[in-house]
Amino acid sequence: MDALSSLLSGVLAGLALAVPLGAIGVLLIQEGVTRGLRQGLPGAAAVVTVDILYCTAAVAVGALVGPIVGGWAPWPQIIGGSALVALGAHGFLTSRGTGPGGDPTLSHSGTSRRRYALFLGLTALNPATLVYFSAVLTGLGRIAESPPSAIAFITGVGVASLAWQALLVALGAGLRHTTGHRFQRWTSAVGNGLVALLGAVLVAQTVIGEFVIG
Repeated sequence: MDALSSLLSGVLAGLALAVPLGAIGVLLIQEGVTRGLRQGLPGAAAVVTVDILYCTAAVAVGALVGPIVGGWAPWPQIIGGSALVALGAHGFLTSRGTGPGGDPTLSHSGTSRRRYALFLGLTALNPATLVYFSAVLTGLGRIAESPPSAIAFITGVGVASLAWQALLVALGAGLRHTTGHRFQRWTSAVGNGLVALLGAVLVAQTVIGEFVIG
């Protein structure tokens, strides 16, 4: 498989992973609403970093690492879901407590480095990304055999992920500039409530699937 084909395969794989809107996607939109485009981009960069690192790991030793990481279940899902519940609940309560003249960004305070670290941790807690790339590369075995093809594939994944995550932040930033503080507080409450709900659903599904049905 030549480099161009590998690059296009990486773009498609990256989009297939990134486009379905989950809790992290909701949080990125919320970053744009509450912090604006420039200050919201570190969160997007963190998600892209994890995608690239997991993709690189899958290309390098995916056949070995994928099953190992899959064996960690259900604890990464439970920890990640619990972190989302805590983050969403804190943001929801903070946004609800903001007065008419207050600052709706209180629940998203912190430096760009802290926001980057927060999103890096939340995204890395989902090992399904590594398992996903390992599964994709199983059907594209020749990519790992050629360094230029492997680099092209990883580059494609990074480009697709960056474009999509930045688009989510930009969408939120657009809402920030076209709406007032009341709407921003409302979206903050709804967004954080949805994140908490998604986290709770993740924990519930994992617990039921692992300890009740399994």
